[in-house]
Amino acid sequence: MDARLTVLVCLAAFALGGCAGHTHSLIPEHSDRDITIGTFQHEGPQGSSMMVLEYRGARFEARGFAIVRNQNLAELRRSYGPGKHYDQIFSALDTDHYLYSAQPVLRADSGVTLRCSAVWRAEGSLAGHCVTGDGARIHFRYG
Repeated sequence: MDARLTVLVCLAAFALGGCAGHTHSLIPEHSDRDITIGTFQHEGPQGSSMMVLEYRGARFEARGFAIVRNQNLAELRRSYGPGKHYDQIFSALDTDHYLYSAQPVLRADSGVTLRCSAVWRAEGSLAGHCVTGDGARIHFRYG
């Protein structure tokens, strides 16, 4: 029975591996100066997500948007394979090579929206931009 429990615990760790849920905080010196507050929270590819920006005095928020996880195996094979490292990447034992992205639409209480795009790697900083209704781009970076 102990062997089964050990196997289940290991499988659970692999299933939950990659981008574990956590909160990123805005890095003001690498973001648009009109953004005063920002947080980005995600719980992995299928969990809850939330993004908040305070831009020009208005609070914009989105909840429950999708987190997409991608991996370019052909490029990774050119870079690392064939071999043990690529085999670990291919079998999902090495999850450092996933690229995560999100496309939240943030709304203010006034009904104004920001269409945003964010990209990050596991254990990396999250960066992207939002587009206002008049087409202006707002750049952000979270740590």
